[in-house]
Amino acid sequence: MLALAVTTYLAARLVGTWELYLLAFAFLAMLVLSWIAVLATGRRIRVTRALDPDRPVAGDEPEIVFHVANPSWWPGPQVTMRSRLGDLASERLDLEVESLSPHGKRLLRARVPRVNRGVHLVPAVEVVAEDPLGLARSVHKASDPITVTVFPRIALLESCALQPGIGLRQDWSGRRGLPSLSASDFRGVRPHQPGEPLSHIDWKSTAKTGVLMLREMEEPAGADVTLLLDGTAAEVVGEAPGSNFELAIRAAGSIADFVLRAGRGVSLIRHERHWRQERLTADGAGRRALMQALAEARPDAAAPLAAALRRLRTDGAHLLRAESVTIVSLSLDAQLARALLELREARARVAFLYVAGSSFAGPAPEALSYLLPFLPPREGATHAAPASALSGEARSLLLSLSRAGIPCQTLDRGDDLVRRLSLWDPAHRSIASGR
Repeated sequence: MLALAVTTYLAARLVGTWELYLLAFAFLAMLVLSWIAVLATGRRIRVTRALDPDRPVAGDEPEIVFHVANPSWWPGPQVTMRSRLGDLASERLDLEVESLSPHGKRLLRARVPRVNRGVHLVPAVEVVAEDPLGLARSVHKASDPITVTVFPRIALLESCALQPGIGLRQDWSGRRGLPSLSASDFRGVRPHQPGEPLSHIDWKSTAKTGVLMLREMEEPAGADVTLLLDGTAAEVVGEAPGSNFELAIRAAGSIADFVLRAGRGVSLIRHERHWRQERLTADGAGRRALMQALAEARPDAAAPLAAALRRLRTDGAHLLRAESVTIVSLSLDAQLARALLELREARARVAFLYVAGSSFAGPAPEALSYLLPFLPPREGATHAAPASALSGEARSLLLSLSRAGIPCQTLDRGDDLVRRLSLWDPAHRSIASGR
């Protein structure tokens, strides 16, 4: 446009026609007005974002709500919003917004592809402003970066093979659970006192008396459970969300959630670059803290898991006195087996869950099903879970641990966590109870 204005001006000088002068100045004025419009209004566009829901679960497809505002006294130009999602999802969202009126606002929604577990920093939105003629264009950041926390998708267990001594007397939702031989024993019923939790209310006695009645339970000694999650960087196989570490996250979360719903506390230890330990209480706050801790977990530990077990034995002797010390591991070798046997000799009640990285080494027959095993399969898709690829050495080590009295389980890619981790087959229980 500038070249056209200069050419027309030179032609007017050569020909001497005043109309060409007007045309040249019109071309120049169009260019100047376009830049003024973009710089005066386009760079003042502001965007705020919110995720719906604000705490999604891995595999969800949440929505991002964009609030676009034009604080200028002039009509805004047409803009294109570029929203990069960082590690939250691989794609980029591009939205076009027509011209906004002075002090106008607009609400836009966009669906995000399936999100991955973790705490993600979503970069600022870039706004590309253009004038109606397409002569001027500016790019600027119109929002602040936001942090999005995506919780792991855990399984709801009604029993746990690695915790046979814990019975789920009653779920937080009020459903009856499965008792076990060493679960809490019933002591009696008494009136509820203000400030006491409502999780043990006896509703039958309450209905009869018209007063809130509390069931008193006798918990066995050592009611807490210590749960150690392996985050050794060298043992991670596959890419998120289809890695053995992501499956270990889901398994550890499912076990810890079961223990919390059974009324026991959990001491969660994350074997990462820095030793992280959290005490989780058996209430809603404890479950929220569990989900937050699992969302923040990162496989960045340089030392092997056996080193963490030795530290647990020396610095965490009080944690070994728990009812169970459950270890969710990404590796299995002779050094680790020796450390587990030493914990057993120290009279710790050890349970071991091995997430076999060998099952994540090759390509999956059904990429969608195995990369996101927690999602429902597509209609008509029939495939079996991959066979266990345990080596002979791993099988021998698991056998030696079992002979020493350490309950062991293995998980492969594509395994159903409910069936693999439950003490009783949930399908058989549903049939037996008529559900």
